[in-house]
Amino acid sequence: MSIPPTESAHNYTFSSSIREIEEEEEGSELFEIHDGEPLSSIKEEEINSLFSFDVAARDDDEDNIYVAVGKSQSSIDALSWTISHFINGSSTTVYLIHVFPEIHYIPSPLGKLPKSQVSASQVESYMAEERGKRRQLLQKYIDICSASKVKVDTMLVESDMVAKAILDLIPILNITKLVVGASNSNFTTS
Repeated sequence: MSIPPTESAHNYTFSSSIREIEEEEEGSELFEIHDGEPLSSIKEEEINSLFSFDVAARDDDEDNIYVAVGKSQSSIDALSWTISHFINGSSTTVYLIHVFPEIHYIPSPLGKLPKSQVSASQVESYMAEERGKRRQLLQKYIDICSASKVKVDTMLVESDMVAKAILDLIPILNITKLVVGASNSNFTTS
């Protein structure tokens, strides 16, 4: 299933098999926001923190939880936290959202060249290599879900603006539960 690009020009791909978010590493806290009311923060020994949003809790037969995943440890932490806090039996599906950058340049022996200045076969070869890297990256997340007997699906978004791409998905997919790993360096606590 494919969603047409919106005005923001993100490319969305959905797959039940496989298909990047760079994050800083610092100290962390775990924050949960439920029905608009922030809960007290929980100090964590780990490097990153998580945000969880349950925007409009519904009593559907199926419970969909979206987890943004990328290359950092905080993505694994976010998925593990989601599995331990949100999974309600076999009716819950975890959707892994992976944002990867648009390809503008192709590496060559002469350096990185604009995509328009290399042959179509070079572009396709490089893109196939990148798809393989994404599959390998996402397989570990799928394995975590499989080991926990959680239904999982992946969503790929091609965009240079990670946060905006994820935010743009919220109204398109009617996302009500979103978990994102993030570094603590962006937060201040009193």
